[in-house]
Order: sequence, then C-alpha cells, then structure tokens
Amino acid sequence: MRSRRRLAAAPLSLLVLVLAACSSGSDGDTLDSAPTIPGRGGTELPSADDQRAALESSGDAVFVLSAEISPDAPESVKVEEAPAGTHVVRVACTSSDGAPLTITVSAGGQDLTSYQAACVPVFQGGATIADSDPFELPGGAVDVNVVAAAESVAAVGLAASEVPAGEAPEGDAAEG
Repeated sequence: MRSRRRLAAAPLSLLVLVLAACSSGSDGDTLDSAPTIPGRGGTELPSADDQRAALESSGDAVFVLSAEISPDAPESVKVEEAPAGTHVVRVACTSSDGAPLTITVSAGGQDLTSYQAACVPVFQGGATIADSDPFELPGGAVDVNVVAAAESVAAVGLAASEVPAGEAPEGDAAEG
C-alpha cells in the first residue's frame, strides 16, 4: 500500500514544484504598451495627398479628386474634358471602419456607372486600390459624385481600359 501512496504523491509534488517555478515572485515582463506592427494600428486617417500618391502610383489614371469625405458631406466634381472611350473608375481609399464608398459617374443627366469601392479600415493601415467594371465615356464633361458610408479619405481617377465596356476583365469571368 505504501508504494501506491508514494506514487500518488509524486505527481502532486511535481505539480507544486512547477507552479512554484512559474510564480517565482516575479511579475514577469510587463509591457508599457501593446506591440505594434509598422503601418498598422493607426487611428488617424491618411491625408488626401497620401491617397493621391497611392492612386498615381497605381498606373495611368486621369486624376479627378482626393479629399476627406464624411457620410453627411458627399464630394462632387465636374471633369470638363474627359476623354472618350472605355474607362474604369480607379479608387484609393481608407475609411474609419472599412465601410465602402459609392462613386457615380454621369454625363448629360445619365448615370454611366455606379461603383461601390471597398476601403481599408484605418487600423489595418494602407489603402485599397480598386477598379470598377469598364464603362463607356462619351467624352466631354462628366460629373463624378462620391458618397461615403463612414469617415473616409479617398482619391478617385478615371483610367482607360483595354477591356470593352460590358465585358469582365480577364480572371473575373465566372467559371462554369
């Protein structure tokens, strides 16, 4: 009987030793602040100039606007001399919570396209750069209206597209 009692006591004493070692009186290394990853965890939206630079670095786009956009104050811009042809709306954006922007391009009172662009939430850092589906611009004056669902900073441009209006870009076609 004695050997069984000693065996039962051995794991218990081992557990007590392990717990004592883990709590050796040291509070451990306490951090003054949470660890951070560069470019992430921010609470301030980037500047409109930062978004414009991101848009310009993404390729050839006719710049339309860059601005801070709030849900109660949409941005509208008239582009006097938009080139005719097939285009996409190109957007670089960051929002306070990842909410999208809705961009509408119209000419002569008719909507040519309406595009909902996803935005990167500010805490992730960076910006979303996205293109709409191709659409046909008649050339001349067009109106661009940008509506935000949350506090956002965006840059919007029009980029010529080699994909004809109404066709999906390569890789976007649904597989059957």
